[in-house]
Amino acid sequence: MTLSPHAPVTSATARDTAGRHGVRPPRLVAHRGAPRVRRENTLPAVAVAEALGADCIEVDVRRTADGVAVLLHDETLGRMWGDARRVSEVDWCDVARLGNGLDRIPRLDAVLERLDGCAATLVVDLADPADALVAARTVAGSGGNVGVAFSGTPAAMATVRSSLPHADLWLAWESLEPPTAADLESLRPSTLHLDVAFLTARTVETAHALGLRVAVRTVDDAAPARWAARLGVDSITTDDVASVRAALAGAELDGSAEHDREPTEAEIAARAQALAHRIAHEVIAFTREHPVGTVSAKADPADLVTDVDRSVERLVRSRVRAAFPTHGFTGEEYGTAPGDRNHWFLDPVDGTTNLVNGVPWTAMSLCLTRGGRPLVGVVADPWRGEVLEARRDRGATLRDRPLRLDDAPRPLAGAVVGTELDGHRPWPGFGTFLEALADRSCTLRVQGSGTLTIAQVAAGRGIGGCVSAFDPVDHGAAVLLVHEAGGVVLTRSGPVDGFPAVGEPFLVAHPGAADELHAVWTAALAAG
Repeated sequence: MTLSPHAPVTSATARDTAGRHGVRPPRLVAHRGAPRVRRENTLPAVAVAEALGADCIEVDVRRTADGVAVLLHDETLGRMWGDARRVSEVDWCDVARLGNGLDRIPRLDAVLERLDGCAATLVVDLADPADALVAARTVAGSGGNVGVAFSGTPAAMATVRSSLPHADLWLAWESLEPPTAADLESLRPSTLHLDVAFLTARTVETAHALGLRVAVRTVDDAAPARWAARLGVDSITTDDVASVRAALAGAELDGSAEHDREPTEAEIAARAQALAHRIAHEVIAFTREHPVGTVSAKADPADLVTDVDRSVERLVRSRVRAAFPTHGFTGEEYGTAPGDRNHWFLDPVDGTTNLVNGVPWTAMSLCLTRGGRPLVGVVADPWRGEVLEARRDRGATLRDRPLRLDDAPRPLAGAVVGTELDGHRPWPGFGTFLEALADRSCTLRVQGSGTLTIAQVAAGRGIGGCVSAFDPVDHGAAVLLVHEAGGVVLTRSGPVDGFPAVGEPFLVAHPGAADELHAVWTAALAAG
């Protein structure tokens, strides 16, 4: 085996690997072998990747109950091999029986033997420190001539470093903030390995200045591959080595894709709406099927975040980056990635406290703006399986049914108005508003999701809704829905076109009740 790390990257080197005309494109890392040709993490997949000329072949490694390092991504054998057991609870002899022919789970030492003498580097991806220890010992005991690098979580990489002091480590990085020298001191990685969702020019520049190479995963389409190359990444992990190589070669021949025609607003809106629709349905399934996982507090004990919040945001960021690599993106959990005049806003789970407590009233909010104006918005309700979507000047829909509020006068008596707490406390004027509505035989509801409180008005569910402070992350998609359904969006001073100012209290209402409800609401705010 060979464990020699890559040479440090200088600023000049970084500038010379930015995917410009005549410059060598990034190295290609075959993700789990060649999963579009053969079953992932198998010897045939590794062989195809090597035949395709991948510079590196990344495989996932787990351990069996009797301490054998095998190729498998998941903790269990279910998804790929139809056995619900955890691989760590099954002996190697039983694991070896799964599959048929060459499509079986291979041992790591068999893969090292298969690649002996090949030019490709094997990248061993690890999530668990116990798996990392077994993998490191397996690699150390290999007598072949295979370049090996290790990638994974800091805990797993710390285990590898303690077992193999000279190992080549690729540090997994899940932050929009670049690393500092202190972040690298104990592990001494050669490479920063990050999802394309977290890739920014600032991170690449900072990593190169620290002597790190930058590896980005998982990129399968031409646009994000060319964009990553222009940023100066050193390697791209992909499920489709041939297509990404062709895209990068085409960019090299034509001097990169920087001078491609900019799509029109209508083209962006159409593509974005289709993408957001697909994402919404994917998020509905994910949120319903995945356990809440770890729960932690952010600003205060009532401000919660879960594994579902983070996982959904990573998923959505990756989907958007793959389709629109130059767009900016702001998410509730990971912050802002800069971009061009097109900018997305996401709250992966609006109503996290409800989610944690088993209350089926949460939503995902995803909104695209262009030049600060809302363009496309979707609200996904996992518990009803509903996707409410809107596109500027094209209306709003729910399950392909147009949403349109009439302008007939509506009394407040017998109606429902929604609102939300300011964090976990009543907003100034809340009590006055509640009493004023009660005096008019109108009921106020607090259900725990600002996104749904506003969006439901667009669907004709309730006569109005108000929130104490506008934030495009939470409310952007819902506000666009109300506009496109013919509702009214108001601040203290009256109706607004587009978004309210960030941090401003706002109200949405059925057109036939907007004037009366606005008067009641503004009086309550003034009294508060």
